[in-house]
Amino acid sequence: EADRLNRVVSELLELVKPTHLALQAVDLNTLINHSLQLVSQDANSREIQLRFTANDTLPVIQADPDRLTQVLLNLYLNAIQAIGQHGVISVTVSESGAGVKISVTDSGKGIAADQLEAIFTPYFTTKAEGTGLGLAVVHNIVEQHG
Repeated sequence: EADRLNRVVSELLELVKPTHLALQAVDLNTLINHSLQLVSQDANSREIQLRFTANDTLPVIQADPDRLTQVLLNLYLNAIQAIGQHGVISVTVSESGAGVKISVTDSGKGIAADQLEAIFTPYFTTKAEGTGLGLAVVHNIVEQHG
């Protein structure tokens, strides 16, 4: 319970405080591999496969690696909760126009069409134990990066 409360407070603070991005050169392949390692024990204990194939053609980008890692961790943890047991989380990264696109997909049940517009709204959740802050934080950080 203490861990959950700590996570709620951290997410709430992340959502409401103005964040100064510490931009630096980031190799997304390295960052994604590192972020997947952080959740690998949790995923393995639930028999969830983590899939990522590095894209060697990607340029180095200017981003805040800590904030991007937080985005990915929030997405992975949502995916792990959605899957429960025995599934797959896949991460892909590609160039998209003048930027890059990171996609995180999972074999969970998905999000109902009538809920899609609300998923980034603070406190919106479909989970009994959820805070509804994780995806709002993700959205906030992605928007800050442009």
